[in-house]
Amino acid sequence: PKRRQALSPDDVVFPYRSSREERAPDKIISGGCTICFNCCPTQYHLKDGKVIRVTGNEDDPQWKGKVCPKSQFLLQLHNSPDRLTQPLKRVGERGEGKFEPISWEQALDEIAAKLEAVRDEHGPEALALFAGTRTGTLTRKGYIRLFTQMWGTPNFTDTEPFCSEAKAVAYDQTIGMLGSGNSYTPGDLGSAELYVYFGDNQAESRPVHFGMINDWRLKNGARMVVVDPRLTVTASKADQWFGIRPGTDLALALALAHHVFEHNLQDQRFCDNWVEGWDAWRDYLMAKGYSPDWAAGITGIEAPQIRALAEDIARADGCVMFAARGVNQHANGTQTNRALMFLAAITGNIGRKGGAFFNFGTPSPVVANAPADRIRHPEKPMAGVNPARWLDAMQTADPYPIRAFITCNNPLSAWPHQERARDAFKSLDLLVHIELFANETSTYADYVLPAATGVEKGEISRASEDRRVVWIDKVIDPPGEAKADGWIWIELGKRFGFDDVLQDKYKDSALFWDEMCINDPWMKGCTQKRLHSVPWRWVRVPVADEDAPEIETLHLEGTTALGSPEGHRFPTKSGKLEFWSPAQEAKFQALGFSALPEFYTDREQLIDLPYAVRTADGNAVRSPFAKTPADTVTSRIVQPGADSPARALKARGFDMQLITGRPAAPHFHSWTHYSWQAQEMWPDLYVQIHPAKAASLGIQDGRAVTVETDHGQITARAWLHAGIILDTVFIPIGWDRAQPFHPWPSVNHLTDETQRDPLSDHANLKGYMCRVSTKAP
Repeated sequence: PKRRQALSPDDVVFPYRSSREERAPDKIISGGCTICFNCCPTQYHLKDGKVIRVTGNEDDPQWKGKVCPKSQFLLQLHNSPDRLTQPLKRVGERGEGKFEPISWEQALDEIAAKLEAVRDEHGPEALALFAGTRTGTLTRKGYIRLFTQMWGTPNFTDTEPFCSEAKAVAYDQTIGMLGSGNSYTPGDLGSAELYVYFGDNQAESRPVHFGMINDWRLKNGARMVVVDPRLTVTASKADQWFGIRPGTDLALALALAHHVFEHNLQDQRFCDNWVEGWDAWRDYLMAKGYSPDWAAGITGIEAPQIRALAEDIARADGCVMFAARGVNQHANGTQTNRALMFLAAITGNIGRKGGAFFNFGTPSPVVANAPADRIRHPEKPMAGVNPARWLDAMQTADPYPIRAFITCNNPLSAWPHQERARDAFKSLDLLVHIELFANETSTYADYVLPAATGVEKGEISRASEDRRVVWIDKVIDPPGEAKADGWIWIELGKRFGFDDVLQDKYKDSALFWDEMCINDPWMKGCTQKRLHSVPWRWVRVPVADEDAPEIETLHLEGTTALGSPEGHRFPTKSGKLEFWSPAQEAKFQALGFSALPEFYTDREQLIDLPYAVRTADGNAVRSPFAKTPADTVTSRIVQPGADSPARALKARGFDMQLITGRPAAPHFHSWTHYSWQAQEMWPDLYVQIHPAKAASLGIQDGRAVTVETDHGQITARAWLHAGIILDTVFIPIGWDRAQPFHPWPSVNHLTDETQRDPLSDHANLKGYMCRVSTKAP
């Protein structure tokens, strides 16, 4: 599309063209910002039934009214002329983006008929569904989950295999739950003596959270260390920054633990009482020789610095270690997360105030289940935990055909190997896209259905780092004929006889929440009554009933994990943190690994480092870690030889390392690119490159450059930045060519769907060799 100015008066509805008196609200509703995971508490100011202002909730005891720029975009997203407002049917070829408007009845009738034809010919598993973050928790874990249970397909997932699957497996196998159990309070996370960030740019991805941490550490005199290939905004505030080689955090974690054990710096009492297999890990580290001297040549961090950091972590009265996508999105993401958890555990920094391993949000255990006699159990396993593996099923029927695809996200920005994804989508019998805005995925859809935002339907927070469940009331109607996701799934379900479970009354999201979504013991007390009993509209779970008190810090000594036998401090089988056991070893061995993390990394590295390859036989095995039965293949760790992929790429001139990730605070994935204010703040796709490297290539700041990997190429603007290690470039996610203001190609034209973590099936989005030039694409 033609690029347009973000502030063109002909295109943009600016809702503040009025006097202050005219903007005085007649009603204020408390809730939360629905754009990103943090769900910062907000207040919606209404006048005459319209939202005229969004502010932070100053009554909130924790956030105290703090919000980031994204909360202000909710008004713009609602009023945007780019919003989808009626169902559309494709009239051109896939990819052309040519549609005609149709009625909801026609759209749902035709979609249902085509779904039924696919099921009759190929079976229920031939339907795959992908729900993204925009969709919301109620839709993903409620309405769609119920639909898929009654339909009988195993192929339903969300963005976790691209964002958090690696850390989810690590948490589950080590702690028994999907988060740390700590809270953003002065007495918990605010009381640490040391904060260490591993691949987590919290200052831009969760700026309100970082503001609290930074304020506490300055007030208390605590130290902050950042380990990241880039001098991020987070790193710029730290006492110390270590520029690490991308994908080698596992080596650093192993070396830090090696030094702790070698010098008997571990919390021996905690290890003896609360860690199963800690001594097996200690012996393994020593036998492997994973010392700081060994890690220095791999990570690019000097051995004395590694030793000093290990001693700081061990001796601090409370160390909080943060990690995020910079750890997760590598081929070793699961084992890196586990090794960092192990490090936190042996230094006594799990199950205490002021100590934690904290990897991003803790998903709320929201689970809606159909009655047992209405569940059609899938006859086949998932075609892959990671939906990028579904491309094989779409194109070659491996392991079986996927012929229909319903997505509530933008996979043609988010999925790796974009060209192959486009080819696969062209081959489908049916593609349905449910979204707020038309994007690149929409152009390949047969039907595009207009959806509602959280404040237009009523919604719950998607995840929270400190277990907050935030309720957002429906405060306005969606524009035009756009509908709440729940309405869409209920109406589609009627065409298959699912309306005894997906009942009309559940179009009321608050009723659906109370009656269908809070069955887990953690959630039973998180009712609408309790959520609305406080002016900030959130409750920190677990709360087993409406009167249960909130718990600031889980897993403190002397407590029992909810639902566990008496004395089980952690929700694992043993009641302890689990590093190694014969049963756990058997799980990892089934996939060709040991439960004791061995160092390996991405296969595309500038220096020779071990990497994982599929075993020669390629026989499918059932994943021991997937929540939905799924097949995978065994792998093994190999040392690079003369014929290694990385050496071949280097010989072809691929002399830099590509990493990807979140851009600055105004953007969250692709949907903020439809806000004119976000575009004014951060318009263009960029390539962060070191000035010395840029000079050697003749690259000037702000000029367009071409970035190539073995998997594709794109163009973006050069951003010369001395705060990135010399041989690495960074390109952010979220752009696509169908965006109205500043269309650019997705960085995932450069990534590869086959390079995944062999344990969790998590996508590798940060470990690719590349080259940068000034040549035209």
